[in-house]
Amino acid sequence: MAAFKQFLQKVFSGIESQEQLDEDYLAQSVDTADLERRIHDLEYRGTAHDSFPLHAALTGHEGRRFLW
Repeated sequence: MAAFKQFLQKVFSGIESQEQLDEDYLAQSVDTADLERRIHDLEYRGTAHDSFPLHAALTGHEGRRFLW
């Protein structure tokens, strides 16, 4: 049993936790606005909720999106 436990520790020791990955992602922000956008991305990760659109689709321009 001890050998199996050591094996699992070796396998999973190199894998970063999601919390650490999130902290590293936030640490890469260059200013306050970028930090807020990154926080929003993490908070709404994996949801269909898009309460902070960065662009809008205009009618008559299907397939093209314009930045505000």
